[in-house]
Amino acid sequence: MGGLAAAAPPPRDWPAIPSPSGARTYWIAEYMEHNTVPMQIRGFESGESMQEISRYYEKWFADKTGYGVSHVGETRVLGARFGVYQVTVQLRAVPSGTAGRLVAAVVYEEGESAEQRAERVGKGFPRPPGSLVISDTLSYDEGQRNRTIMVTNGMSVETNALYLREQMIRLGWSLLQDRTVEGGERSALVFRRGREEMVVTIARRDDTYLVVASQTTPD
Repeated sequence: MGGLAAAAPPPRDWPAIPSPSGARTYWIAEYMEHNTVPMQIRGFESGESMQEISRYYEKWFADKTGYGVSHVGETRVLGARFGVYQVTVQLRAVPSGTAGRLVAAVVYEEGESAEQRAERVGKGFPRPPGSLVISDTLSYDEGQRNRTIMVTNGMSVETNALYLREQMIRLGWSLLQDRTVEGGERSALVFRRGREEMVVTIARRDDTYLVVASQTTPD
């Protein structure tokens, strides 16, 4: 994975999503990118019923472009288009009332196609041929930038570890820790390059192998 720049999220003109009166709101992610898609997520908890909260958002969404409602399990999802953003409100009933998520995600970047976006998922992280990138998530904490990549393939724990050791060292990383446990079914590698650190875990999951790489870059 290439060196990451300054640990500060790029500014964006996020749409303002209201929260119900009296609800307790909190940040889940002021800025993150999931598979290269920028998004912002807030959570809230309300003592009102889900039906009441849903009616509140139905009124707010009513005149918005592409407004629609769907259900994912027990979660009610309301959504609409706001320019380059897709806004969704996810609601579920809890014993205390309603728990919700307010999500704004970029659906279009000028000058970049969906194919170009897809090419950036997992870019820079070495992996054996035939590997499938499940997710690539970029997030920010105070003073640092974090990137987590999840990959699956049919290679053994030992083969994945050997490949990563060789490729990461070639990319300028130093190996600080190399542990294999659980009878060879799990491996943990820790790399460092300057002030950057990457922790990689490799584990067997049924008939496949899961590689999770978490890179931290201080500001």
